[in-house]
Amino acid sequence: MSGLNSFDALRAAVMQSPDQVSLLLLYAHACMERRDWVEARAAFERVLVFEPDAADAQLGVARVLLHQGDVSGAAVRAERVLQQGGGNASAHVILSRVLLAEGDRARSLEHLQEALRLDGSVCDAVLEREFGAQLREARPAPSTEFTGESPPSEPESSTAEYAEPAGPEAGGEWRPEVFFSPGDPARLALGFDDIGGLDEIKEEIRLKMVYPLQFPDLYRAYGKRMGGGILLHGPPGCGKTMLLRAVAAEVPCNYFSVGLHEIFDPYLGSCERNLHQIFQTARANAPCVLVFDHLDSLAQDRRLTRDGPMRHLVNQFLHEMDSLRADQQRVLVLAATNQPWALDPAFRRPGRFDQVVAVGPPDDRAREQIVMLQARDKPIGQFDASALALATPGFSGADLRHVFERSAELTLAAAIHGGQPTPIAMETLLQVAAAHQPAAERWEQMCGLEPAPLDANPAPARKAVDRVSAPHRDPLT
Repeated sequence: MSGLNSFDALRAAVMQSPDQVSLLLLYAHACMERRDWVEARAAFERVLVFEPDAADAQLGVARVLLHQGDVSGAAVRAERVLQQGGGNASAHVILSRVLLAEGDRARSLEHLQEALRLDGSVCDAVLEREFGAQLREARPAPSTEFTGESPPSEPESSTAEYAEPAGPEAGGEWRPEVFFSPGDPARLALGFDDIGGLDEIKEEIRLKMVYPLQFPDLYRAYGKRMGGGILLHGPPGCGKTMLLRAVAAEVPCNYFSVGLHEIFDPYLGSCERNLHQIFQTARANAPCVLVFDHLDSLAQDRRLTRDGPMRHLVNQFLHEMDSLRADQQRVLVLAATNQPWALDPAFRRPGRFDQVVAVGPPDDRAREQIVMLQARDKPIGQFDASALALATPGFSGADLRHVFERSAELTLAAAIHGGQPTPIAMETLLQVAAAHQPAAERWEQMCGLEPAPLDANPAPARKAVDRVSAPHRDPLT
């Protein structure tokens, strides 16, 4: 089948195995993407021959009927799924669409609210446009209690003899300071399109959290689940923190960002309790993304520290990561650090941070993207993005931002003293860039690493891994 495209290969596989339900579901959804409603319905109904109560197939037929304008037929299929009990957010979304088509906005909103109560990540473009602000109000607030079949909190007898911490942590709840729910417009302030380069890392995040929500049947067929752990490491200023924040705009689910002050506490045993409450909140609000910046402050190598409380905190962190995998929680843990050699090696065991990605200085193409992003809101005369990108090898995103900001300051000062506003000159940008030492180079010097030659290699991140981990090979091997 080397000459077949992916759809033809899928159709050929279905013809060879016409009784395999997972293949039929994949094929049916692929037909829907191609807007082949007749073929899609035939595949869904063939699934129902083998599994009459298959909710995915019933809802698939309902969506086909909805696209074909048969709203009453779609309603019958969706109601049949709801009669099976247990609640189904997708069925309520379909009924919401049906009632909206019939002009009953009040009941349509009721079904939408019920869908969001069952699954806060559900979304529908038609309902989004129709209800707008009401849709955001319908989404549930973040919960700090367990829901569904989430495991109960573990006994904390080991810390009971210590004094209770002051503040809200003493009440057994964690109230996130940085939290974005689905539909929150504030989460769209920064997205992947605002960050130049890092395409491989962006795709890795999509594979773990975005695509599973878009293609649940495909992931189920391959035995893959949502969530996992991704660790970003590399020199400062290369976009790790910015990327962590941009994830909020890309994933259609809850987003939590954890500050160090929300974990550390002067009372003995309280740090472990706070960390447990954070993971408990993430489980209760799954699917979600849980973000830790400056991970080296929380996950120090136990072989290099005699600090008892810190060792306990590392053990607790490892236990929480293991629990997420054991309970098949739909939680993606994202973390970043400038000091990968300082992390405990146990965090890189499969099932924890099994994806460790180096974020080094951008290559020529990525630098040109960053340069164009930086230049889009500044008054610049004759501008050559390619020339500036070639003149700044080894520069990180933060370095390039400094070049533009410093050039703007110099041009602004000249305009004030000269009494005549002028655009930023390309010569000024090049002069500032020539006088600036890249942050990655300074970081290597401070870490005692030999500076690498600045070149335009298309894979600088890989070289950064080798340079950073050379004196501390164990944690990264």
